[in-house]
Amino acid sequence: MGEKSDRYLINSVLRATQILEAYSLEKVSYTNAELSKKLGLNKSSMTRLLHTLEKAGFLERDSSTGRHSLTMKLFRIGSVYISQVNLHKEALPHLSELAFQYRETSHLAVLHDKEVFYIAKVPSSRSIRMKSLVRSKLPAYCTAIGKVLLANLEEEALEEFLQTADLKKNTPNTITDPSKLRKHLKRIKDRGYSLDNMEFGNEIKSVAAPVMDHTGKVIAGISLVAPSFRIKSAKKVERIITSVKKTAQFISERLGYIGDIEESTSYEVNIE
Repeated sequence: MGEKSDRYLINSVLRATQILEAYSLEKVSYTNAELSKKLGLNKSSMTRLLHTLEKAGFLERDSSTGRHSLTMKLFRIGSVYISQVNLHKEALPHLSELAFQYRETSHLAVLHDKEVFYIAKVPSSRSIRMKSLVRSKLPAYCTAIGKVLLANLEEEALEEFLQTADLKKNTPNTITDPSKLRKHLKRIKDRGYSLDNMEFGNEIKSVAAPVMDHTGKVIAGISLVAPSFRIKSAKKVERIITSVKKTAQFISERLGYIGDIEESTSYEVNIE
């Protein structure tokens, strides 16, 4: 049956899907040569396949580097699945509990190239709250949820990000030096949470933690976001850190992850 059905295969379509499947959070962009080597195809064939995928809107090419990366078109297709099972389904009840506990806005997001893409939100019940971010993108390097995702990238992918990202200074607290950002992300990975201490906006603070799948791989992040005037005391921040980490743990467990979180937390006010 399998051999008979093989006559219906279209090899070029199969190779195109192999190209798309080569991408991951650890490897978000490729050159023609890198993909040719990885998939065992000659460069001329790869050029035609990449050009076709670009025309179809599944890939985009950076003209300055020649590197190809995925587009949001694939996410829109994948969101049909996400909305039904796994990540979105398992996260939403826990995000709702977190938002209810503090009466602040909670988010679920994934990393797409150099930016954070928000896929779920539970808004604050207060009159002063965050504007909607669902299906929106923000810079990864200056948001809590973005930093916690960057901190858990493989070394090669993180180094590529640090070398190519445009680190603009949004506020006096924004880290724009790649070496300082690298050290900051190392601390985030070690402690298991991230803070946005008014780095993206002068009036916004947030706490984020990573969400893991059954293999222990970080696949998303969650955050609690609030106006800075409502998060002033270190004790309150420490309570939020604990709650956000536990919420991320609960979601990870629903996705099959088996592991423990550290109970002790500390709030680093100063960003070095």
